Amino acid sequence: MQSSVKLLSSTALAVAAMVMAVPTAFADGHASLEKRVKALEKAGGGQTVTRSKKTMKLVVSGHINRLVQFVDNGTTSGFEHTTSIESRSRVRWVGTGKINDDLTVGTYIELGNRSSSSTGQNLNDNGDDNGSDSQNPLDERHIDMTLTSKTLGKLWIGQGRTGSESTSEVDLSGTGLLSLNADEFLVAGGEVFQRGGANVVKANGDPLNLGSVQNNLDGHGRRDRIRYDTPKFAGFQVTTSHENADSWSTALRYGGSFGGVKVAAAIAYSDDSTRNGRETVNGSASILLPFGLSFTIAGGEQDDDRFNGVRDNAEMRYAKVGYKFKALEIGQTRLFASYGEFDDINAADEESTTIAFGVIQILEPLGIELQAGYANFSLEQPGVADPDDIDVVTLGARVKF
Repeated sequence: MQSSVKLLSSTALAVAAMVMAVPTAFADGHASLEKRVKALEKAGGGQTVTRSKKTMKLVVSGHINRLVQFVDNGTTSGFEHTTSIESRSRVRWVGTGKINDDLTVGTYIELGNRSSSSTGQNLNDNGDDNGSDSQNPLDERHIDMTLTSKTLGKLWIGQGRTGSESTSEVDLSGTGLLSLNADEFLVAGGEVFQRGGANVVKANGDPLNLGSVQNNLDGHGRRDRIRYDTPKFAGFQVTTSHENADSWSTALRYGGSFGGVKVAAAIAYSDDSTRNGRETVNGSASILLPFGLSFTIAGGEQDDDRFNGVRDNAEMRYAKVGYKFKALEIGQTRLFASYGEFDDINAADEESTTIAFGVIQILEPLGIELQAGYANFSLEQPGVADPDDIDVVTLGARVKF
């Protein structure tokens, strides 16, 4: 069973396997997979589908997330067709295998797509803005192996989430697809601010876009690292990681419920002082009431001495109100309204704000997520007239597989 298989052939056979799987979707996973593999081998015309280890289970999943947007930057306006960087299109392969009753080994490969990304595309572009991704349509998000113990916790080795990742993004509203905490700018981060009909520029002469003045200060994100997660104790968990250049980060997370009220929170410290002199403290918290109303806050501060000791702390403050309910048979409806402030992200004494609201509509039974929203982004700069606001109306859908 160890024959070599060409990529296109194996892809076609894998698609066929998924189609054949529909009638038996509720059968035992392992036995069903064995039957499909044998059937494909028999009918494959010399091609075979193989697995190097029958003791490992492989699950393929992912999603496509596309937007149609109307953008007005104060000088010009128009439609754009983008991949949402709030949750960009991706495909993942997750392998798991049981060593014993306590230990499980895993592999996690996830690749993402940036075709006309919402943080790259802007009204100045003449066509699709794919940047370097025009030659590299899929890039790494996760290349991980894991070792999980029920009693000792989980170890991650490879490229993936650091110990502080997602600590600014705790949110029980279910609207992160369009309003990830203090990351609303991701739907239009490539748009360039305008003043008097011309591009606003940075100190180095580059155009000043929305993504340069807003940042949710979410720890160290994804990097090559080793990460350890403790087991959960009374809802609490510690996650920590060590990264290249001797950077490191750690976080305390919590999730629980009290009388039907759900609560989640996280706080993190990230040290990049050996890499770029930066240290970050950030966190977020969210509460969901039994009838669907939620409240979410987030904040962060980053010290990196960028401005020669003058107002060198970049800051982020954020709040969101959400409400989810099921008024339609087709699925749950989720509403949100959010506000964010960002100080000194690009330069001293700059302040940018976001006001956004929108709706996510779930379409059952496939769980398709329709999204519609509006966001206003503004910027104040010292000593000069403020740039024009950027207004964005977004329609989109995420389809998972």
